[in-house]
Amino acid sequence: MLKEIFSALVQETESYLLLKGLATRASMGDPDNNAPGNRIYIAMQDYGIDPFLKNHNPLLDDEPARTPNYSHLISFYIVPVSEDYGTRLQLIEALVELFEVKPFFQLVINKEEYELSISMKSVSTSEYQQFWISRGQPSQPVIFYQARVSSL
Repeated sequence: MLKEIFSALVQETESYLLLKGLATRASMGDPDNNAPGNRIYIAMQDYGIDPFLKNHNPLLDDEPARTPNYSHLISFYIVPVSEDYGTRLQLIEALVELFEVKPFFQLVINKEEYELSISMKSVSTSEYQQFWISRGQPSQPVIFYQARVSSL
């Protein structure tokens, strides 16, 4: 399921940037600063089950025989890579706009329907610094998002 979710995010991101006139290649995984051209990298940071719904008692539902509807939580980050710092900033701006305009995605994975609800994730300055320190790279623009994946 995760591969399909990230593939959909990559496809939507690339399409949106093309519509905005920012021909940029998007891909999954950690940034490759040696790749030519403008690129966007989308990678997972954390994954788990929504703690609220995990402890939800299915017997309290209207339909007691129904299987509990868990929501999966995914934290991910997006790093634009370009030789030009101004272009990186344009890409960040367009990405923020994308998820403001379209915070919900519907996906069909293995004939099951899911809704992906995306929101910006706040990170502290120390978390931001630790993110780049752990990668052994100088800091650069990056945005963090969280997504709740629920079955429909």
